[in-house]
Amino acid sequence: MSALESVPNATLIGHLDHPDPTFVAEVIQELARRNAMEAAPRVLELLRTTQEAVIRHDAALALSDMKIPEAFDAIVELLRDPRTQGRRGTLLYALDPYDCAPILELLVDLALTGGYEVRMSALGLLSGIETDIDEPTWERLSDRLKAAAATADEQRRSEVIDPLNALFH
Repeated sequence: MSALESVPNATLIGHLDHPDPTFVAEVIQELARRNAMEAAPRVLELLRTTQEAVIRHDAALALSDMKIPEAFDAIVELLRDPRTQGRRGTLLYALDPYDCAPILELLVDLALTGGYEVRMSALGLLSGIETDIDEPTWERLSDRLKAAAATADEQRRSEVIDPLNALFH
């Protein structure tokens, strides 16, 4: 039994200001376990503002578990933020319950340029998108795939380029 299990939600929300990032992450996990919707605005604020990756990741997962609609835009902003470079896998995982069609091009870019975890997560999200792609977007994506294929080694080609080509053709 966690020491936080008996703590009321309002007290837990107050603990989100604690200086220890690991403790704050544990509080966020407990609030998510309880599906404490009243904590969502504060957790969303932490997601947007924290410099601590452990807090950012647990906040993204908690909001995703609670299916907070506003979390989608916040997570997408973080995926574009240079400070999350090398730490985007959990953010992508947190997008799973959302419709990712609006960020199709971002996901393709991440699949082409990210590390292994990011590539695989982006491909997973892309495979779940069912949308019509307009001609200009189709052309941009095709051009990106062709350019990436021209410089990709065999492993990258089999891991990313071939699956992307299969999704878009």
